[in-house]
Amino acid sequence: MRPSYLLGCSIAAVALASASPATAQQRAFDIPAQPLHAAIAALSRQAGVQIVAPGEGLDQRRSVPLAGTMDARAALRRLITGSGLEIASDEGSRIVLRRLGADAGNDPAMLADTGDPADADIVVTGYRASLQTARETKRQSSAILDTVVAEDIGQLPDNSATEALARLPGVQVFRNRGEGQAITVRGLSQVLTTLNGQESYVGASRRSLLNTYPADLLRAVTVYKALTPDLIEGGIGGAIDIQLRQPFDFKPGWTVAGTARGSYDDQAQRFFYNGDLLVSNRWQTGIGEVGVLLNASYVRRDYLESYRENFGPQTSTATQSITPAGLGAVRYPTRSLIKHPNGNFKRPVLTGELQWKPIDDLRLDLRVTHIHDKNTYFDNDLELVIPAGTALRDVTLVPGTDIVKSARYTLATPTGPRSSYNLNDIRTIQGEFGVRYDAGRATLSTNLTYTRSDQEQIVRAVQLAFRSPQTIDAVFHGDSRWGSLSYQLDGATDLEDPATFKANLYSDALVRQKSRGLQWRGDLVLDTDGGLVSALKSGFRYTDRTTDYQSGSRSVSLSALNLPLSALPGGASAETIDRGFRGDDVTVPSRWVQYPAALLGTDAGYAALNAYVATLPGQATAFATERPAFSPTASFAGSERTYAVYGQAQYGFTLAGIAFDGVAGARAVNTVLSIRGTQLRTTGTGAGRVTTAVPFDQRQNYLDVDPSVSLVAHFSPAIQLRGAWTKTFSRPDFTQLNPSVSVVESAGGASATAVASGNPALRPIRSENLDVSLEGYFGRAGAASVALFHRDVDGFIINTIDRVTLPGSTTPTNVTRPFNGGAGTIKGFELSVSSFLDIAPGLLRNFGASANFTYIDTEQVLPQTGANVASKGLIPGISKRSFNSSLFYDDGRFRARVAYSVRSRFILSYVLADPTANLNWFPISRLDASTAYKLTDAITLTLDAQNLLGRPQRAFWGPGSLAFTGYTDRVYYEGRVYSLAARFRFS
Repeated sequence: MRPSYLLGCSIAAVALASASPATAQQRAFDIPAQPLHAAIAALSRQAGVQIVAPGEGLDQRRSVPLAGTMDARAALRRLITGSGLEIASDEGSRIVLRRLGADAGNDPAMLADTGDPADADIVVTGYRASLQTARETKRQSSAILDTVVAEDIGQLPDNSATEALARLPGVQVFRNRGEGQAITVRGLSQVLTTLNGQESYVGASRRSLLNTYPADLLRAVTVYKALTPDLIEGGIGGAIDIQLRQPFDFKPGWTVAGTARGSYDDQAQRFFYNGDLLVSNRWQTGIGEVGVLLNASYVRRDYLESYRENFGPQTSTATQSITPAGLGAVRYPTRSLIKHPNGNFKRPVLTGELQWKPIDDLRLDLRVTHIHDKNTYFDNDLELVIPAGTALRDVTLVPGTDIVKSARYTLATPTGPRSSYNLNDIRTIQGEFGVRYDAGRATLSTNLTYTRSDQEQIVRAVQLAFRSPQTIDAVFHGDSRWGSLSYQLDGATDLEDPATFKANLYSDALVRQKSRGLQWRGDLVLDTDGGLVSALKSGFRYTDRTTDYQSGSRSVSLSALNLPLSALPGGASAETIDRGFRGDDVTVPSRWVQYPAALLGTDAGYAALNAYVATLPGQATAFATERPAFSPTASFAGSERTYAVYGQAQYGFTLAGIAFDGVAGARAVNTVLSIRGTQLRTTGTGAGRVTTAVPFDQRQNYLDVDPSVSLVAHFSPAIQLRGAWTKTFSRPDFTQLNPSVSVVESAGGASATAVASGNPALRPIRSENLDVSLEGYFGRAGAASVALFHRDVDGFIINTIDRVTLPGSTTPTNVTRPFNGGAGTIKGFELSVSSFLDIAPGLLRNFGASANFTYIDTEQVLPQTGANVASKGLIPGISKRSFNSSLFYDDGRFRARVAYSVRSRFILSYVLADPTANLNWFPISRLDASTAYKLTDAITLTLDAQNLLGRPQRAFWGPGSLAFTGYTDRVYYEGRVYSLAARFRFS
């Protein structure tokens, strides 16, 4: 029977054994890894000393195995290392443990006393504390995971959770618009995101945007690479859990902490400012212990990027004029583009939390988090369209290929400068209420979470066109340092003169997404008081989610009207774009005039432009409304309910002197889905043309049973082998399930054309996974590991063209939509090591390093459609090799760190009907640095630098292999960012 807990002073007695005098006698211990409360009880019995420890939460932590002859105090210190406990008092026959305070809760400085006098002068703060906390979390977990803890996040130049995770083994990040955005884990982008353990998402997607969580708000971010049954389903790539700070993390009394940061982007040549503030208090009252926390953050990032880009390839036709003659069919871009995206994102985030413990065994939590993610950007570009049939003169080819290296041509299609205003405005609020009760042998918990996410996306653009045909001398595949596009306009064309251009096109698009979700779960943990099975855990989870997606657009061609730029409202105040490419050696236009993009983002400017366009011939109806009308074929609604139940057992045993433990169980999930949209069918000709709207409702109901078994072999306190076999699945995004389609038939139904944006028949992606990890732990913060992983995945989703014969038609029609592919395989390994030079003399002990390398080999079956045959290829977005390394110094007052990362080539997207149009990415490398100096115990100054190398990202068009067999798509520069910050903490 599990010993009862004693009330008083926020502690409870665990496992009382007969008291003995406080002597430093050596004792033999044999305590296998198990829930921490059971391990403390076992140590109490074997040491013959009374140990009093907090009763709450220890069953969620797993102890390290303890075997050998040693002093009881040394044994206890080893057992609680990394557990969040410390020795509060030692009366000889009675030892009292307590929870660490706020700093110490994440700071192993108070945990790591090994009893070795040689370690007494090592300062365990900052980076060393971060490494130690992260390694102990990994070491004690029943799941396979890696984590970044708060101190580590705060001391690297990371703006968000996404960029903080980029340093972990097996994690790859794709950057765009000044920050890390998309993320993959061990080759998979289907990763569940949770906030404090509860599912989090944005709009109609299945996941939240990790870049919206400012790094300064985070307590820890954990990547689960192999799930246990008690973790929420939905990620074949695993799960990422974002942990925010809570009031009970801190010591009693007031805590006030924050950061004020100023930054400068050298390409945007802009200063911007960020800050955060945390205020927390916990105190004893007549109704128990109460904690209150308010955490606010404001992040702003201004950026400017520079692109020169060739768009997807085309092949010349037989009727095309190509000189010199005899070259045959050749490949060249459909468009050329010089582009300067600039803008900013603003992210105010506010979290409030209340925690209450009316008695020691009962805790209630209430949290509300509000995130406003407002991205405003302007894409200013100079576009040259090269339609099929364009006469190419003075053609040279890349030797040994059919790729046009350079050519001269006359620009026939109306094209020119384009300015656009883009707004992506996301507001997400999540409220969470939880109760946890520790009833001695059993622990009960329940949690109710409500999520609301609203997203609005606006795109408005004005494009100009040259008034007269232009002759272009273009190099599509250059010999410059970075390759890609360079060109000149032949003649005396003045790109800064508005008279050079006429109004060509105006477009206006609007997308609104709304998502509402309720999730409730209940969990029971039962302590079996030792034996083969040390704990049982089971639970139930119910979710009810709805989503509404609406999209509309309108556009008008202005080219035939020959309107000067000044005819458009605001056009008389045309702006001149003046941007270059840092460190580049190509010749491209660097200045041109365009419609002022900022006017498109103002209510007055937008209204005036729409009112003017509505006066043009044939536009009165389309522009009669304030915003674009939503299209039935681009809109849909969905609802989904899930019912999940799980059970798992924590087990442990000793075999041949080696301690084994792990978790075995399964999770069963039933999903009930309904997607509702509209199918439009247009028939007839002329006055007899009729469009019919047909409602469409696609329903799915499927059951997944996912078993999971993990095993950890503890060869010694410093070496363990971990393995896990799991099954997982990921549901398609709601936007991928959109059933709406527009069908336009010719007279008599002889043929038809269709446009579709989704596929309501998509099924989940399912995966069977095997993970093995050999881990070693040494010194105060040292760790090394070798991990192998293998994923057998079925049903990868890929967008491609399908040729189908629609009802009433006799000829096939091209329809672009997502499909489930066939089977795929992901396999690879990770190598990781990190340590301080603890054994070195003097100042050298303050130096440390970390490095990790990941190798991923992927293959998937690309689906067969009416436009292509089935084939095999790499999984998009995954580099075969990635490497991260850091060098750091920390003496407790001064810290410095340099971090370098590189990832190898990868394919980004497929065009199955034409492999030469596949888009691939060249290797990406990055160098960041950070320093910090502690002025006082409460105030620290930091200086950070991002993207010090300043190397551009590059892509190329070519077949699915990663060999460079195409021409360069883009060369893309982002700015270097320098930041100065002051951090403060008073408690």
